[in-house]
Amino acid sequence: MEMTLSKLWELIRSKDKKNIILDTDTYNEVDDQFCLAYCMLAKEKINLLSVNAAPFLNQRSTSPAEGMEKSYQEIFKVMKLVDENASIPVYRGSTTFLQDKSVPVESEAADNIINTVMNSEEPVIIVAIGAITNVASALIKCPELAKKTAVIWLGGHALHHWDSKEFNMRQDVPSAQVVFDSGIPMVQVPCAGVCTEFRTSVAELKYYLSNKNALCDYLVQNVAEECDHLERPGNAPSRVIWDVTAAAVLICPEGCRMVTIPRPVVTPDSRYSTDLARQHYIYVRNLDRDKIFGDLFAKLTGVN
Repeated sequence: MEMTLSKLWELIRSKDKKNIILDTDTYNEVDDQFCLAYCMLAKEKINLLSVNAAPFLNQRSTSPAEGMEKSYQEIFKVMKLVDENASIPVYRGSTTFLQDKSVPVESEAADNIINTVMNSEEPVIIVAIGAITNVASALIKCPELAKKTAVIWLGGHALHHWDSKEFNMRQDVPSAQVVFDSGIPMVQVPCAGVCTEFRTSVAELKYYLSNKNALCDYLVQNVAEECDHLERPGNAPSRVIWDVTAAAVLICPEGCRMVTIPRPVVTPDSRYSTDLARQHYIYVRNLDRDKIFGDLFAKLTGVN
C-alpha cells in the first residue's frame, strides 16, 4: 500500500489501531520515558511493533554511541516498569550522526525500519523523538520507504521561531535534510513555540502520579531530580515533557491542532528556507496541554 499525505491524515483521524515504530533517545532527558510508556499503554490506539534506540550527545553521554547505548538500556528499564512480561523488540541505533547525505549510518535500527515497513501489508508509522539519524539512514538505504511509510518527528522549532537550533535537529542537520527532502509523508511537532505549551511541574506530577505504581514513581522522581537545580527563591520550576506530543498525534489527536502546508527547506545552519513548491506536510501549530496531560495521566495511573 502506498503511503500518501491524505492517507496519513486518514490514519491520524481514524479510531483504528496504528502500527508504529518508536525511535527514541530515551536516556537523553526525562520525557522519552513518558512517551515510551504512553505508547505501550495506549493499546486501543497504538500497536507498538518495536523500539529503536537513537544517538545523542550532551552532558549525559560522552559520544553519540554511548548516548544510544544508554538509551537502549533505558528502554528495557521503562518497559519492565510498564509490563514485566513485555516482549516488544528493541534495536540498537546509529553510533554516529550522519556525515554524508548519501551514506547511511549502518545500524540494527535502520534495518528494522526497512524490514518492518517493506514486509508489512498494513501501514506502519515511525514516531521519532530524537535525532533522526536512524530514519534518514533507512531512507538512504531504501529510498522506496518514502512511499511506504510516514514519519512523525518531534524536532526543530516552530516556523516562526528565529532559528531551529533545537537539540534533535542541530545534532544531525544532514539527517533532518534527508528526511525533509525525501518527500516522505510527514508530521512535524516543533519544540520552541509549540511544545513549550506542554509544561508541567513536580507538584502537578506528584498530585496525579505519586504512589500510584512503580512506573509513575520512577517518572516523577526523574523530573524532580531534573528540577532540583532550578529550585531557588522566587522561582517555581517547571518542565516541558516534549516527546509525549509526538505520540499524542496518534493517541490524542484532538489535543493537537494541525495544518497542511509546504514543508520548509532545512538549511545547514539549522534554519528554515521557504519554497512554496515543496511537498506539503502536516505541521502541528499548537497543543491543548490539558487534554493531552489528562489522557497521559489516566493511562499511566492505570498500570497495575
